Amino acid sequence: NYTRDPRLAGTAQDDDLSKMIEQEWRVNGLEGVHLATYDVLLPFPNKSDPNMGAPVYVNYGRIEDFQFLANNYSINFTGRVVIARYGKIFRGDKVHNAERFNASAVILYSDPYDFNKQEGSEKPYPDSWWLPPTGMQRGTVYIDNGDPQTFLYPSTYYAHRTSEQDARLPKIPCQPIGYGDAVKFLKDIDGDEAPGDWQGKLPFKYHIGPGYMNGTDLQVRVVVNNYMKVKPVHNVIGYIKGSEEPDRYVLLGNHHDAWVFGALDPLSGSATLTEITRVFGLMLQKGHRPRRTLVFCSWDAEESGLMGSVEWVEDNLKLLQQRGVAYLNVDYAVDGHYSIAVGSSPLLQDVLYAVAKKVSVIGCCPSPNATAASTLYELWKQRPVGNGQMRNPSPGQTRDSAVTLMLARANLSRAWPTSGSFIYSLGSGSDMAAFYQRAGVPSVDMWMTYDEVRYETFFFYDTYIDPGFNFTKAMAQMWALTASELANAELLPFKVERYSQAVSSFLDSLMESFEQQWDLHKVNVDAFKSAVSNFTKATKTFQQNLNTDKNLNNSLHVRIINDCLMQLERAFLDPEGLPGRKDQKHVMFAPSQFDAYTDSSFPGIVDTMFEIENGEGQWEQLKQQVYIATYIIQSAASTLEDVGL
Repeated sequence: NYTRDPRLAGTAQDDDLSKMIEQEWRVNGLEGVHLATYDVLLPFPNKSDPNMGAPVYVNYGRIEDFQFLANNYSINFTGRVVIARYGKIFRGDKVHNAERFNASAVILYSDPYDFNKQEGSEKPYPDSWWLPPTGMQRGTVYIDNGDPQTFLYPSTYYAHRTSEQDARLPKIPCQPIGYGDAVKFLKDIDGDEAPGDWQGKLPFKYHIGPGYMNGTDLQVRVVVNNYMKVKPVHNVIGYIKGSEEPDRYVLLGNHHDAWVFGALDPLSGSATLTEITRVFGLMLQKGHRPRRTLVFCSWDAEESGLMGSVEWVEDNLKLLQQRGVAYLNVDYAVDGHYSIAVGSSPLLQDVLYAVAKKVSVIGCCPSPNATAASTLYELWKQRPVGNGQMRNPSPGQTRDSAVTLMLARANLSRAWPTSGSFIYSLGSGSDMAAFYQRAGVPSVDMWMTYDEVRYETFFFYDTYIDPGFNFTKAMAQMWALTASELANAELLPFKVERYSQAVSSFLDSLMESFEQQWDLHKVNVDAFKSAVSNFTKATKTFQQNLNTDKNLNNSLHVRIINDCLMQLERAFLDPEGLPGRKDQKHVMFAPSQFDAYTDSSFPGIVDTMFEIENGEGQWEQLKQQVYIATYIIQSAASTLEDVGL
């Protein structure tokens, strides 16, 4: 039933699914099930004025692609229609980059080089899982999260709404097309031949432009038939009240809206979450009530910019900052049968590994991906998912935007220091973002993955992605058992030393990459290094005291320790937010300002260095960001002390 109709946010079909999930959760025995409704600005079909211009091919539409054309070919983008292929960075950043260079419109297409790697006589979908020529990727190009008319505040019925003109919406139109249609726009473009690494897999040489061959003055007209309207969207919220600590929340979340049928993204996760509610409901009937409150969340309007989850977090921000233990996000549960991909707070690393060792994957991986691994942890360790396969517009690509290359050079976009399976820091792109960046709740984002593009029908899921639903079962077990561990352990299974290991490692990487430049420009990092050292000592002392604590049978004493563990993540939030991004408040981990899909450590410092290396940043801003990071890290160390004053 979930994949029977398209589930576009704000439509009757999406509303029907909200009510269906609400009813199922009631039947499954959840308490307090209700719809949390918010009025948000959404796009819908209509006619608009066309934008016209000579076409320019801009590769992946990254900052460095635009700069390469401007610097090497003297391309003036003003009034041009730019044609970019999907991949490498978030699609919204492609449109934002085009705006920065004064383009009039953007056409996005999925190049077969990135999305159709069929060989020989192999055919595209439905005869295989490769994208067909008519396949078109949809997605928001809004670069903020939440309702654009109520930035930083909940979109309640009494909310004051800014005008559409003042909202940070894209100012130029963008239209996605399939690669079959892209041939018509690209094959006769004039100008120099594009560099070798700009060539795609369409059957002709790609040229840069502007304009078309044979001296024609043909222009491309872009008409996007959308209008904006405020519509209600409905989150579904239910809970099982905790028996001993009802004021402590362990949250599980997934969204239920989709661009079309959503068999993978998100409804594989939605069905899994509903099954988990059934299991916990049965346990409740048998007298097994969790120690802490379990909160189940089915978000609406995620695809339009995380609107449902962001508005709910804004509406409940004070409660979440005081009571939130952890948020466990699963967007699509399964989009392949290769391994598991995980992004997480360092605090949750050990509990994730422990749970993965309990989940069987026997029979989960059909040929040619068969494995001898018997547990999810063994599979995860054998097949660590690379950073290029994390939540990304084109799984399987190496993310090589300029900012990602800088992060890689500095080892600032990678897994925590560990000899085992990869766990990455959290970027954006799904509903954990507001919990982590705004409320400081330790969060997880996880899914079963492969390394190529997916399609969005139940037939595709059942035939190519997870025949027999074995991986779906494993994902459900991983999700539910992690929630159970966090909800029932008397002492929260957070490891503070994992945090200091990550912070120390990333500081070393910063110094290795930038210390010479910083010395040259008199950027003093002595206090920065001292703060990291103090934080490392504080976590070590805290863990040593915990290991020898003889008072853990005192419930009040344990509550004090748990409060310290819960508040550590919050200590890394800057109330003022990152430069130019007031909604991104985490000083240690955040999505890059230049690619929302790329996770970055010390994001304020790294984003400023990126601007400096591209001739736009100021060294005084960098010194300010180093100071802020120093202050925040030292403050975090103080939260682990008995008094701390």
